[in-house]
Amino acid sequence: MSKFPYKVLDQYVLRTPSKPLNVLTTLFQDKDISEKQLKDVAGDPFFQEALFLASPLLYDTLLKWLEGNLNKDKEEKLKISLLKYISRMSSRCTPFGLFAGYSLGQLEDHHEIEINEEHQYLRYTRLDMQYLLTFSQYVSTDKKLRNHFTYHLNTSIYKTGNQYRYIEYTYPGGLQRVHHIEAVDSSPHLEYIFSKASGGTTINALAGELVQYDPEINPKEARRFITELIDNQLLISNISGSSVGEDYFTSITRVLSSAQNSYSENFTEISNELSQLDTKIPNSISTYYTLKNKIDGLGVKTDPKYLFQTDLSVTAQKNTLDKRFIKDLQDGLDMLNKLSYISEKKDSPLLENFITKFKKRYEEREIPLPVALDNEIGIGFGIHTQIIPGNHFLENLHLPLQRKRKDEIKWNAASTLLQNKITEALRKNSNVITLNSADIVENTDEMWNDIHDTFSLMVEIVHTDQQQKIFFHGFSGASGANLFGRFCSSDSSLKEHAQHIIDIEKEIRKNSVIAEISHIPESRIGNVICRPSFADYEIPYLSRSEKEAEFQISPADLMVSIRNNKVVLRSKKLNKYIIPRLTTAHNFSSNSLPVYHFLCELQNQGSRYGLGLNLGLMEKKYKYIPRIEYKQCILKAATWNLSKEDLLIFSKKNASDEELFDLMQETRKEWNLPQYIVFAEHDNDLLINLDNISSIKMLADTIGNRDSFTLKEFLYTDEEQLVKRNGNSFTNQFVFTFYNNQKLSAIKNAK
Repeated sequence: MSKFPYKVLDQYVLRTPSKPLNVLTTLFQDKDISEKQLKDVAGDPFFQEALFLASPLLYDTLLKWLEGNLNKDKEEKLKISLLKYISRMSSRCTPFGLFAGYSLGQLEDHHEIEINEEHQYLRYTRLDMQYLLTFSQYVSTDKKLRNHFTYHLNTSIYKTGNQYRYIEYTYPGGLQRVHHIEAVDSSPHLEYIFSKASGGTTINALAGELVQYDPEINPKEARRFITELIDNQLLISNISGSSVGEDYFTSITRVLSSAQNSYSENFTEISNELSQLDTKIPNSISTYYTLKNKIDGLGVKTDPKYLFQTDLSVTAQKNTLDKRFIKDLQDGLDMLNKLSYISEKKDSPLLENFITKFKKRYEEREIPLPVALDNEIGIGFGIHTQIIPGNHFLENLHLPLQRKRKDEIKWNAASTLLQNKITEALRKNSNVITLNSADIVENTDEMWNDIHDTFSLMVEIVHTDQQQKIFFHGFSGASGANLFGRFCSSDSSLKEHAQHIIDIEKEIRKNSVIAEISHIPESRIGNVICRPSFADYEIPYLSRSEKEAEFQISPADLMVSIRNNKVVLRSKKLNKYIIPRLTTAHNFSSNSLPVYHFLCELQNQGSRYGLGLNLGLMEKKYKYIPRIEYKQCILKAATWNLSKEDLLIFSKKNASDEELFDLMQETRKEWNLPQYIVFAEHDNDLLINLDNISSIKMLADTIGNRDSFTLKEFLYTDEEQLVKRNGNSFTNQFVFTFYNNQKLSAIKNAK
């Protein structure tokens, strides 16, 4: 093994479904699922509460079916939907509502994980960001309340020539933010107000400042001027959205309590009732509707589907792993690192393109970041369709259409090795490809120098073939805290774990400033992007910051340049290099604004985005790829890349249940498919039993209109698994955080 510079933290995060695997496998044990079996599972109050929070409409349909009031033509569709949610609740680990959650575990001297009973789980319920942002927009127009709010500058404002340019946003459809580029001519009065609003102040105070600055302006005119700035979003209130720091619901409650109004008392009552929900599992659905009626009384129309958000901690009586197990993790990481090091392109193509364009346009100059990223006056960044030209100017600006990214053909030593291994395994009809240390003979001591200072590796620990094996999902992202940052606002223990990781990063990068990126791309994304403030500094962008002004770094304060073919970001007021951080798992590359996208991309400059076994174009070349292992590590599960034509169940229309079953058995023989497989699409895994008619129908429904799809082997056999409750096994995902101890020790020794 190469010299491994990382150490693992003693704490880890365990992610599990809220129910054991046998809830689903018991349903699947016969050739078909009876109506009584499905009703027994769907009648569970815990399942019903989870279903209501995920889909109130489907919950209502379930009640009609349980009461015998559902039309027959709708029953089949309902049964398939219910089966998907039951599968979600007993086999998929990604935290989601009450369907799956997390807990903290400890590395000790033995393996022992025993999950608590459901009523002992911890839950954290809050109002959906969709509702909170809609409500904040609603109350921000209240003329009486406006007098009590404080206002600060729109954080997207930047000056160019004699104009201020900025982004304003609306919610025309209620869900998605629509962004507009706007501009206003600079004037002495505007400059003066901007200087006074930088720290946040009231309308009356700003109007008074304006009258004092120009005595020819009367108080009424001054107030009208300030109000116009607010209406046009040049000034933003302290009730506006924030993605970093205090929980947004708590923040709104605090702001409202500072003003005498009816909302404050109602919000306090709602907060208390939400806390009451979290004292027990399960809750009556009528409790939610009672709470919804109270919320409706605030004046903003609500949709039950976008009203409540719940996170779940699947607590455990015991949650420990043997420290000696870390050696196996290092073995797997070492092989993944070798394969990744010789195959992965290091920097983002978007950053490379930006560097090329920047050098051509600005050479070695230092340019204000918003100016450089402006699509009209600068060089822009990527291809963005989220910004719409405003009414004031830029009406004729052409925005290119978003283009689908084409697969890049990359071939290298790792590709050759893996293709040869796959070809040999298929020739021998082998179901497992075994890699060994001799397959890649290279000097690997320096292979860790382009991995981030901290990272969180996600694996599954499975018992299969009478052995314990580790299934590697790999890792990605710029920080070890990314995978669980969004859960830290509610869970103090998890927050402490994340803060420890960030503190290590700050120590390693003590000569630079790590600054948290605060931005809400769309209202509902706020549910997964909001997190506590981990860093000392913050870069707010179209988002309110709770930090003191000295710890806020506005995009307009950031200067960008190219040094040694790398992007350099510097704060003017701090005169320090800035390292942006997004401590959450948001997919920022999808339809994001240029400034936000750029800052997020910059996190990974000069570093591999992550480690994982990526077969690239080989995924499409082979219909079947056997499992790939190294020592005790499963680097890739067996995979079938199939088309609709490969499944005989689609060859006959209106086939009977028996015909569907027989056709699937023929398909199983042809492709050597196991009884249990996973339909895999991105992070959305669905467990399927190919010997069960209802499950086969669920697969057909899920494939739908797709021409091609991927199936993977299910690694949890009938053997007892590591994570269990009363002998019943759970699927699992473990998140282990590693930090670069070599760098940390060097910093400490240099003191």
